[in-house]
Amino acid sequence: MSSEPSAGGSDPRRPGARLVTAAQVLLTLAGVLYLGVVVEAAAGWPLDPARSYLSELAALDQATSPLFRSTDVAAGTLVVVGLALLGSAYRLARHEGEPAATIVQKVTFWAFVVFGLATVADALLPLDCALSVGDCAAREEAGELSLAHQAHTFSSVASGVSSFVASAGVVWLAHARRRTPLGISARLAGALGPLLGVVTGTIGLFGSPLPVGTGIVQRVQIVAFSVVLVLAVQVLTLRQPHRGAPETDVPQDRTARSPASHSEP
Repeated sequence: MSSEPSAGGSDPRRPGARLVTAAQVLLTLAGVLYLGVVVEAAAGWPLDPARSYLSELAALDQATSPLFRSTDVAAGTLVVVGLALLGSAYRLARHEGEPAATIVQKVTFWAFVVFGLATVADALLPLDCALSVGDCAAREEAGELSLAHQAHTFSSVASGVSSFVASAGVVWLAHARRRTPLGISARLAGALGPLLGVVTGTIGLFGSPLPVGTGIVQRVQIVAFSVVLVLAVQVLTLRQPHRGAPETDVPQDRTARSPASHSEP
């Protein structure tokens, strides 16, 4: 679709530039907070990382539950607020006559929004117990656990599916700068996360205990998506080239072409 830039994020005089910068800061903080592996290491690896999901550290029977749930709420909230700012920047740019966002930008934007909301829901609907230890898995199978524990499955699925769609969108959009450091890192992280997510999700369908190494794969997946979050604003605001136009390795001004609004000014 459109290849023309809208308001640039690098020039403070252009519409929405400060909002784009603020969104970048918030999404970067979200990516750092979502990187739970660092917190897990600081806590001394309370669960076997090779056989447990990282989300088990937020279970109510774990001493790390308040910390992990707090970081998830903060990360999800920062994602939603950051994207709201990016959406406001887009609307300002549209009022100035900038072109509408592409369909891929819109879908990717809203996938990130759903991810942020689902991450908050994950924290507010924690597991009753860590499935990889004790009799928790057996109790779950017997239906003895709370509704919140059961609902956690649905919020986790929403988080996983939305992160998959967002990552796929990032890979597509970053193609416009595939020979630059931004394009290479965004496409690598964006492709790695969904691939590993499919692997761990498929294994998880067979219940606990998890095969050795599943937890490690899931943690690498989370690291990859944390990188995607950090790069999200830069990729969402990339100038998309005309079909058939030559690609340039010169970095372009970031734009406020977020897909948060309607296509018409």
